[in-house]
Amino acid sequence: MNTSLAYNPRFPHQMSVKRALKDEYGTPLTDLVTGEEIFEPVFESICGLRDMVRGLDIDAEVIKADYKLSLPKHTFIIRKGDYVTFTNNTNGEVKEGKIEEAKVFNLGANVWFNENGNG
Repeated sequence: MNTSLAYNPRFPHQMSVKRALKDEYGTPLTDLVTGEEIFEPVFESICGLRDMVRGLDIDAEVIKADYKLSLPKHTFIIRKGDYVTFTNNTNGEVKEGKIEEAKVFNLGANVWFNENGNG
């Protein structure tokens, strides 16, 4: 994680996004030994954990997700299906999961994810 970022009380935690590597035909690449998909880190940011179990997004769509993260404004496109690792800097807890939705707005972005890809 980038520890050079200034502390912001709205975004006291950290998150990173990884994405499956794919060949020229869009087929996910797999490890020859384990058969598991290969992922690469593509983005990291400070973030805030927001209260949300089953809620509405800004477009009044129902989003099924375990967690909602709020991120400061950025230009990277986070995709549904990417994987997130969230680190709670208050208690050291780490949660991983599959991104269900990401919405960008004028002040930042919201990312909804299900822990361990459940969903």
